[in-house]
Amino acid sequence: MYFYILLREFFMNEKVLSQAQADLKLTLMDADAQSTSSSDLYLWLIESGLSSEVAIRLKDLADITGKVADRAISIGKIILLKIIEFVKAHPNLAIGIAVGAAIGALVGLIPFLGVYLAPVVAAISATIGAIAGHRLDKIEQGQTVNTSTGLIVVGQDLIEIAKAFFTLIAEIFNAVFNEQVLRLGA
Repeated sequence: MYFYILLREFFMNEKVLSQAQADLKLTLMDADAQSTSSSDLYLWLIESGLSSEVAIRLKDLADITGKVADRAISIGKIILLKIIEFVKAHPNLAIGIAVGAAIGALVGLIPFLGVYLAPVVAAISATIGAIAGHRLDKIEQGQTVNTSTGLIVVGQDLIEIAKAFFTLIAEIFNAVFNEQVLRLGA
């Protein structure tokens, strides 16, 4: 819980939620999760281009529940819905990271050197893909984009990406690692 509080205060400059506010937020997220069927999640994952094997494994995540007081909360669905919400808000960022990871995987196929080069190439290409995707997302949202490749501008883009990512992580921590969640169950 302390890690979550630090994330919220440092990255989002938000006030820490009271217990009642956290309960209400968790209840609203669970209501949203309950209104979404596992089949709808599975279809969205397939339509997003994931293989059926990966989609089935992620669908299994949707079946995880947590016990809060006397009620079951759909923690798995809440996590998946938050991730889907993030991907919908930053589609080009997600595509850029995926393309970068794919390039790293392709480099890994090079005989002898691929094993050594793949991690470095994957990290660099995923970072470049993330920055390019982030800039495209900003353009689509009507924001101005500095297309400079200078270190300061690239650093600013990386900070914006990190803030968006840590906002997602903080929301997931809020949903999953709330002090009231007693245990995970199926």
